[in-house]
Amino acid sequence: MSTDKGLIRPYSFVLIQVNRVIDAFWIFAGLFVVMEYRGGWNSDSAWLALLATSLFALISQLNNLYRSWRVAPLHDELSVIWRSWFSTLLIVVLVLYVFNDLFQLDKTVVLLWLIVTPMLLFATRVVARLGLSLGRRSGRNFRTAAVVGMNEIGHRVADRILFNRWMGVRLIGYFDERALNHERLTVGGPVPLLGNMDDLVDRAGAGEIDIVYIALPMRAETRIKELIERLTDTMVSVYFVTDFAVFDFLHAQWETLSEMPVLRVIDSPFNGFNGFSKRLQDICLSSLSLLILGIPMLIIAVAIRVTSPGPAIYRQLRHGLDGHEFSIYKFRTMTAEAITTHYKQAERDDPRVTRLGAFLRRTSLDELPQLINVLQGRMSMVGPRPHPLQLNDDHATLIQRFILRHKVRPGITGWAQINGLRGETETVDKMRSRVEYDLEYINNWSFWFDFRILILTVIRVWRDRNAF
Repeated sequence: MSTDKGLIRPYSFVLIQVNRVIDAFWIFAGLFVVMEYRGGWNSDSAWLALLATSLFALISQLNNLYRSWRVAPLHDELSVIWRSWFSTLLIVVLVLYVFNDLFQLDKTVVLLWLIVTPMLLFATRVVARLGLSLGRRSGRNFRTAAVVGMNEIGHRVADRILFNRWMGVRLIGYFDERALNHERLTVGGPVPLLGNMDDLVDRAGAGEIDIVYIALPMRAETRIKELIERLTDTMVSVYFVTDFAVFDFLHAQWETLSEMPVLRVIDSPFNGFNGFSKRLQDICLSSLSLLILGIPMLIIAVAIRVTSPGPAIYRQLRHGLDGHEFSIYKFRTMTAEAITTHYKQAERDDPRVTRLGAFLRRTSLDELPQLINVLQGRMSMVGPRPHPLQLNDDHATLIQRFILRHKVRPGITGWAQINGLRGETETVDKMRSRVEYDLEYINNWSFWFDFRILILTVIRVWRDRNAF
């Protein structure tokens, strides 16, 4: 086996620092390009670029941007860049608003800067990935890995390595203390069983292995501890992989309790900086949407009052963050008498729905007042849709993990809705599917995910036949 693994790995720390410098350069360059296009660079521009560069350095550090992304997909890295840059520019806009007398910057410049700079930052990562991919195809810049445990967990680790060759990780085989049998050999596929723990330690000590993935069950605590102790005398990196999926966690993550490592089993992804960024995003998007849609919303309100007696907007109690009740705002789409009676889900061709109301519901324009809920902090632009109290109570005991959807703020739109799960939930299976999508959103949340959902909402809302 060739031991030529390229020249990048020994200088990974230096390359990370180079990335920091390149990012700072692109932030300056992005503003410079925009300013030259809009009127010319000046001293205010320099100060703002310096402020943005400093903020981006701090925020990206909090988001753990400057690290090895070898085994992470490109979109994960780009998501962190976008989140860091978006948060940076929001703070810059706040500074511009507070110190309006000191800094003068056209709103168009800010918008263009918001778009141009991440394109430059993204391009750097894409080019770097392409260069690394070419190097790895020629046999350079790779790391060798071994999996301890020829079992289901070990096979899943092996599959991820084999089918994601862009990571630059070469799997040499399994190591297991148990005797080889036909069943485990078949499941293992093309990856060979190379020996037991003694063989692993010998090969690691000889420098033939860079990474060891321990895929033993948690009940094998003694064996795991002994193996790790033996591997401390080698230069390998050791990762412990266990099947946490059996616990059906929600947004599981490792944290520390006074320097003691603990596993967060069930929690919201919007704690700490993520929560601040998500809230900042909601405030900006809802404010901008209200400015753009304010007049159309006023016209809709007048049309409702003219076409049927009763208020234009009505309130209904829903469950929000942590299960707390709040009043959701919607344009009235039913007759005034209907909305004061006992709760009942709207059905297709429901006689309670007015003619204008049918149009509003079909196009989801009846949801626009919820932008006010978002601005109040009771809802988010994207999240699980809030249900009426009775609908929640009817399903909370029928569907496992139903209540976990309340670990985040409810949204105007959500992952379930753009996947066709809108409208009436006349069966428990329909509600169960909706909950599954909601929990998938919580577990996989990112700013890119939110952006994707918002774009798909705009595209699909006019064609959705489940809204009535």
